[in-house]
Amino acid sequence: MAGMLYYPFANAPPPVLQQAILYWDDLATVVAPGWEDRLSARMKEVQDAGLYRPLEAHRAFGPFELYEIEMELDHALKQVPLDALIPPAEPPPGEFSTLHVDKLHKSVVKELLQRRLVYRHPGSRSRLVAAPALLNVVVSLIAGRIAAGINAESGCSGPEGLRPHTDIKAAHLLGTDTASGYDVTACWQVNVGPLLPVPRDDVMIGDLVRFRTRYDAERQRLMLAIDDLLHQLKQADRHPQDAFRLVERELTEATAELDAAARSTKWSWVARPVAAFVALAAGFGAAAQPDLNILNVPLMALSGGAVNVATTRLRRDISRGVSDYTYLHRTQKLVGGAA
Repeated sequence: MAGMLYYPFANAPPPVLQQAILYWDDLATVVAPGWEDRLSARMKEVQDAGLYRPLEAHRAFGPFELYEIEMELDHALKQVPLDALIPPAEPPPGEFSTLHVDKLHKSVVKELLQRRLVYRHPGSRSRLVAAPALLNVVVSLIAGRIAAGINAESGCSGPEGLRPHTDIKAAHLLGTDTASGYDVTACWQVNVGPLLPVPRDDVMIGDLVRFRTRYDAERQRLMLAIDDLLHQLKQADRHPQDAFRLVERELTEATAELDAAARSTKWSWVARPVAAFVALAAGFGAAAQPDLNILNVPLMALSGGAVNVATTRLRRDISRGVSDYTYLHRTQKLVGGAA
């Protein structure tokens, strides 16, 4: 089973945190030295439960030099209005809107300083003051490369694998939006939110962990069934209905089992919108895409909504591979934090 890699912040918001505990093997975020002091109380509880995987950028991969990410960085910065990239005139209080230099190679730090997109925090030479939009850009690039590197070494479906998740649409687009100089691949956008309900109200982390432990077999069965559906959709010559029929029985039974488990609690459960983006198998070039007449294909109806598939395209950097699937959550709330 894979873990969830949440970005661009070190602390995941409650709706994402709930799904990570209930369904994924663990939760990973990109952190910098001293991260222990910056974890939220909820994240510390997840850590105490053994479900948190902090990824210190300089240890996880060794910071990428400017020439390795310059094309990506330039493209990403062009997607953000210039005014949104200007750092605040005065350093913000605490760690908000600051970026640790150990997440970046010195060549990247030098480039950002020369562009005046960041400046060194007068109270901490190890941190750079930046606009939140720039934090989104930088950490999104880092998260994508970490996931691709780990998945290339160990596979994305095993316990070391990572699936990138974000609840910030701008951060998601920075890593997937089409751009010149990059291969473009056809992609299915799958609404898997109805398959992964979470409590409507605030629930204690300990209670979520106990539910997960009690129904671990049901959790794993459902996640494997979803993974199988996404794998079948990944085949370039397969209609989404054909892909669904191959896993329909297992997915239906796994969903029913977890629904029964959910009903055993006193919680009110809801389906929050979660989109999984599935790049089709190799062989589809820049001009290839699913049939554009298939804009929204319903696959499965559930009480929390329909599981459906829509067509889209995404950027694919062949030079470093690509994570098989990426996820975008709609939590209806923007969050901020330190990177």
